[in-house]
Order: sequence, then structure tokens, then C-alpha cells
Amino acid sequence: MLVSYFLFYEEETIDYVSVESFGASGNDSMDDAEAIQAAIDYSYENKAGKVLLKSRHEYVLKSGLVLKEGVQLEFGHHASLLVNGDFRVMEIEKGASVMYGQIKVVSADFDSDVIYLDGNQQFWSWDQTKIVGLTLINTTETHKGTGLLLQADSGGEFISFALFENVTVAGFHTGVKLEAGLPDEDEVTFINGNRFLHLTVDDSVHAIEFDSSRTVPNEVSGNQFSNLQIQLSAISDKAMIVTGSDNRVDGVVWDVEKFAADKQVLEFTDQSLRNVIDMNVSDRFISDNGELNEYRTVFDGES
Repeated sequence: MLVSYFLFYEEETIDYVSVESFGASGNDSMDDAEAIQAAIDYSYENKAGKVLLKSRHEYVLKSGLVLKEGVQLEFGHHASLLVNGDFRVMEIEKGASVMYGQIKVVSADFDSDVIYLDGNQQFWSWDQTKIVGLTLINTTETHKGTGLLLQADSGGEFISFALFENVTVAGFHTGVKLEAGLPDEDEVTFINGNRFLHLTVDDSVHAIEFDSSRTVPNEVSGNQFSNLQIQLSAISDKAMIVTGSDNRVDGVVWDVEKFAADKQVLEFTDQSLRNVIDMNVSDRFISDNGELNEYRTVFDGES
């Protein structure tokens, strides 16, 4: 169940858990969710660290997974999870990581979240929570569900300093959502300081959405998006809806004139403050109802 192999050129032993050892197939239509969860649980309980999905295998999920604290789920080359049903696909606990691969929604009934971070985990910098090299795609053309959701919705919940790098999200209603709900009196919720590097959001109704007040008690603030790429399509309504304060975004929005000529694709709500957006979106596609926001447009005309 726990596989070890020897790297003679580095003289060290690397351990990982194989999902096949727990009954996963990855090459038929049978549900692999229970076996993959069992491998994750075993890795967590035995501090093995890594769970491996085989290269060029497609593992069927008919229920969701919880990636336990400190466990790394690594996809082999061209490995995929196929989501068959309507359920939250994968909840990520603090200190967990997902590396490479694809998660494909193949059921038209899907209207949930693919990757979910819950603020009750209280994510912080030293946890080293990260999602790297992952593609999330709704293949059904229904444009439902959310690709990546960070949510803190009760007092004392927060998500900070998680890393998302080289992630692609395509075909959902909402590509990426950061949501801080209003807590009880004298408490706070926040989603602050997370980094999104080389993120691509394609063919979504709302590419990126922040949902919060300007600042505490519930805020989405200080998050950084670097080298962001947003590809609009015929179903697109918003490239970004911005609330919170001091968020920083640089990137490119493609085909605004073609797919959103009569829309304001970048919206600063009245709950936005001091956000800075550096993208190729001209003023006529921007709605700013907040305060002290900056948007640096590359072109004065079409974008």
C-alpha cells in the first residue's frame, strides 16, 4: 500500500501512496472516489505525504474528495479526474497541495464547486497550501458551477497566503470566486494575501469575482493576480467583479470588443477601495462605483 523506491543517484528514499493499492482503476467507468479517498486518508494517517494518480489514467468520481492536511495529490502525465454528477469535487485542507493534471466535469447536472477552500481551516503562510499546474474544465457547455472557490463565511474564518500557480479554469459560470461572508458581531472573516500566478480563465460567465465589504468585518483584500489571462466568449458577462481593498491585478482580457462590446466587463462595486487593476480594458468597458480605485488602461480605444 505504501510504495517506496530508491533513487540511487540521490541516495534517498521517496515514498508515495498508490490509489491502485486501494482499488482504483483509472481505465473504466467504475467510481474511483472511495479508493482515492482511502489513499488520501492512509497518507494522512501514516504521514506518507504524497498520493499518486497514474499517468494517462482517467479516474471517475461520483462523489467528492477531501484532501487532508499535509497531503499532496500528484497527477502523473496526462492523468485526469472525471466528475460524473453534481457535488463539491475536492475540498483542500490547510497545508495540502495539488500538483499538475486535469479535473474534467463530464456531467451536465454539475452546478457545484470543483476546488474549495474553507476558511474554517484558517489558512496561513506557514501552511504552504498550494495548487500548481492544474486544469479545471467543464466540458458539458452548460457553463454552470464554480471552478475555484475560497470561502470564509463564519466568524474567525480566514484564508491567507495560499498559492495558485499555472492554473487554468474553463467553461464554468464563475471561474474563480473569493467570498468573505458577514460574521457575527465583534468577529471577522477575511480572504487576504493570496497569490495567483499565471492564472488563465476561459469561457466563463464571470471570470473572477470578489464578494465582500470594503474592509473588516468581512473583506477580500491584498490578493495578487500576476500575469492573468482572461479569454471572453459569447456567454461572458464580466471579466472581474471587484470588492474589498488593496487587491492588485495585472494581465490581459481577450476579445472584449468581439464578445462584450456593449458591456462593462470590469466592475468595481460600491464596496471596493484602493484596488489597482493593470489590464488592457479601456474606460468604456469599466464601471467604478468604489473609492480610490486605479485602473491603468493600455489602449484608449478598443481592447
